[in-house]
Amino acid sequence: MASTNDVILIGVLIFGFAIGFFTIYYISTTVTTQMLAIPTINQSSATVEVLQAQSKVTSKMDYIIFGVFIGLILALMISGWFVGGNPLFMAIYFLIIIVAVTSSTVLSNVWETTSQSSIFGSTVSSFPITNNILSNLPLYLAIIGFLGMVVMFAKPLLTGGDGAGGGTY
Repeated sequence: MASTNDVILIGVLIFGFAIGFFTIYYISTTVTTQMLAIPTINQSSATVEVLQAQSKVTSKMDYIIFGVFIGLILALMISGWFVGGNPLFMAIYFLIIIVAVTSSTVLSNVWETTSQSSIFGSTVSSFPITNNILSNLPLYLAIIGFLGMVVMFAKPLLTGGDGAGGGTY
């Protein structure tokens, strides 16, 4: 039943990456702005070009989090398909989804508090996709959990045979 715990893992991993990338983005833009304000550094056009080019990398962090989110969803669906699921365990899977949705409300509220903190200023405007995902994390995890449950427990029974319409093994 390790596939059932993946719903909780998706929420925790996305939250961890989002907080980490959010902090890295804020620190790197603050350091770059302060470095460009120093006249000695600002005189070298090569240094200014390099420092401004790093913003091309940090501006993609929002897309990285979205890619990880989609990748984790696909991994849940694929592993749910290949893991044998007994319909009796559907109740346990449903209870784990409830725990995931409940814990994701805490993660969503922590994201809201952190991203709206005055110390970060308008950094959250650089993370629109991440902000949407984490602000609506309980809803997304409920949908993902339901889809994972459908994939795991509603797949057709695979029967073996000798090719002549034979029976099961």
